[in-house]
Amino acid sequence: MTRKFSEKDQQIIQLLQQQGFIKKEAKEVLKNQVYRLSNNDIVKINNYAQHFGITAKEKLIKEILELRRDALLEKNSN
Repeated sequence: MTRKFSEKDQQIIQLLQQQGFIKKEAKEVLKNQVYRLSNNDIVKINNYAQHFGITAKEKLIKEILELRRDALLEKNSN
């Protein structure tokens, strides 16, 4: 299955490529630093979902990913 990257993901990949990463390496960095959730994150998200429902869970995951994208953009823009 191929992941459809968001516009910010594409920006991050381009920034990393400008810093010398090949596209595959840039995607790996994105996967590890944005999309991979720790066990602690998963527990918190599932707990949140039990209280607020699946829709809230999906919204929370999207917010977490967006914050991580912004942090990675900021880190690599300097």
